[in-house]
Amino acid sequence: MSKRTDNVRDDQISNEVAAGEIVRSINTIGLPTPSIESITHSSDHPIPTGTVNSSTRQYVFDSTNLDKANLIVPSYRVRRTARLLITNYALWASHPSTQTITQLNLPNGELLWQTNVHCEPVTVSRVSPRLLATCFDTGEVIVIQENTGKILNRTFVGNGPFGILVVGDGVFVTLNGESSLLKLELDSLAQISRAETGLSPSGMAIKDRSLFVVHRSDDDVMVFDIHSLDQVGSIELGGQSVMGESITLHESHPRAYVPHQRQNVANMARLFDTTVSPVVGVLDTDDLVRKVRETLALDSIDTPVGMPTAAVLGPQGDRLYVVNAASDDVSVVSLSQQPSIGHIVVGQNPRDLAISSSGELAYTLNLVSDDISVIDTNTLEVVNTFPLVVDTRPILIQEGERLFFTSRPDEIAKDNWMSCASCHFDGGTDGQTWLGTVGGPRNTPILRGIASTEPLHWSADRADLLTFQQTFTGLMAGTGLSEQKLEALAQYINTLQPHSSPLRLNGKDLSVEARRGGQIFKSAGCLVCHFPPLFTDQERHDVGTGTEFYDHPDESGKILEVMGVAFDTPSLRELWSTPPFLHDGRASTLREVLVKFNPSENHGNTATLSEFELVALETFLLSLPLSENEVQEIFD
Repeated sequence: MSKRTDNVRDDQISNEVAAGEIVRSINTIGLPTPSIESITHSSDHPIPTGTVNSSTRQYVFDSTNLDKANLIVPSYRVRRTARLLITNYALWASHPSTQTITQLNLPNGELLWQTNVHCEPVTVSRVSPRLLATCFDTGEVIVIQENTGKILNRTFVGNGPFGILVVGDGVFVTLNGESSLLKLELDSLAQISRAETGLSPSGMAIKDRSLFVVHRSDDDVMVFDIHSLDQVGSIELGGQSVMGESITLHESHPRAYVPHQRQNVANMARLFDTTVSPVVGVLDTDDLVRKVRETLALDSIDTPVGMPTAAVLGPQGDRLYVVNAASDDVSVVSLSQQPSIGHIVVGQNPRDLAISSSGELAYTLNLVSDDISVIDTNTLEVVNTFPLVVDTRPILIQEGERLFFTSRPDEIAKDNWMSCASCHFDGGTDGQTWLGTVGGPRNTPILRGIASTEPLHWSADRADLLTFQQTFTGLMAGTGLSEQKLEALAQYINTLQPHSSPLRLNGKDLSVEARRGGQIFKSAGCLVCHFPPLFTDQERHDVGTGTEFYDHPDESGKILEVMGVAFDTPSLRELWSTPPFLHDGRASTLREVLVKFNPSENHGNTATLSEFELVALETFLLSLPLSENEVQEIFD
């Protein structure tokens, strides 16, 4: 057998594009950019092969020519979506509330650059020398120069892009607002293919040919082929599992770890520690099933924690580090024995973390305290804190934000168990109907756009946000907030604004059909109660929905309404993001609101509307909110 080996360095490869392709394909979160060590030809393997070293790991690429290098990734190589990326020399972090992406030097944490991206960035993916990031509010993917922070490109891709991952020449993006998964071409960001997902897709992870997608409002983990984007499987997390933002795959074992929260919506005797549960679901990635007996119930194996949102494995694969967004801490779990190894209090609202290639340091991204906590993984102590951004909002608003997201203070909740954000994710809704509330079954309302819509709650039993003290001292079992802190919380919540409809993103005008629907909205009598610009008259009305609630389609599990048959008129702004509908969530779609659950026409005169008119009315409702000019054009 004849064999020839050419040892080369990156700068010795004549075709820089080829080297970039190889490096691009194998670049992984948490590892330094690899260098090409050798290219080998042999008579029994005439296709050029090579070895690429990154940290202590080896990778093999195989290509017919260096212009089109395709990596042969060993089965243990995995990747996941992330808000925080690190190498041996730098970290990059997204920060939605200040609309920034930042690069810090490692190990010292010095600011290298910070860019205002004029949107709310969520996750980032690194394709040296570029970063790609999702902009949740503007529907864009942006491309940034890695070493300078300069914005190179921004492309509209759809409603609510959340997760982003780059694999070779493909870019995978989850659209939270469209229940979709996109595959884009790397250089042009043009759409290659699209697949349907569950409700509110968010984080992703890739292993071999499989792409795993988790959801914020759906308990399914869906599995797709990365080449065809065909769905090849689905795994149920079970138990009304929500708030899945991240999934981590084990490198050498067929296991996936999904931090999430279980909403115990059927609990008819709710207590602070029986309403929500912090869980890490464990999945078999070969058989695509949930490993129920391996489930990590963090409240049992660790001290009580709130809202686990992301996890990473230690270098040996025997430790799992989990950030808990509400209780502001990290749980460290032994996967071989399952007891907690340690518990570390970090900054406020940690939403992601990363482990250094040596495994000696861990970093958490804290979105409310606006910093990075650095953890020594040997002593399990915070050894440094890197400032990330400067929040220029009023101090009162910043304090209110902290109170909204945290469960750590005793005045908020007992045993760090739950926060406002436990049900109102990022000011939105968990999409659940809670059966055991005081008044009867209640669908979680959205908080964005709540300002000036008092009274609150479906039963209008709360005069304003300051009256929610009883929630802290009751359901959440806290000691209660001072008047000053209640005011700060109210001020923060009142800053939350409705998100634009997916029908209006990227500067789209209100469609002709939506404008026609606005006229039908008036003629059908909807305008009487849902009066613009807030689309509520702030009154209670009996619209015929105060009947018994059935927990099952076969009309079993009847639950009676306790607080009467009249309900507060909800604002219709951002209606598109709030299914199910009505006070008890009995309507899965707007059509059910307008027709199925409106037999007596107490909820608008819809019985005589044609299919054409119903579609126009639905289009109008799903296009809200409107601008001031649009309100005047349609209703004046």
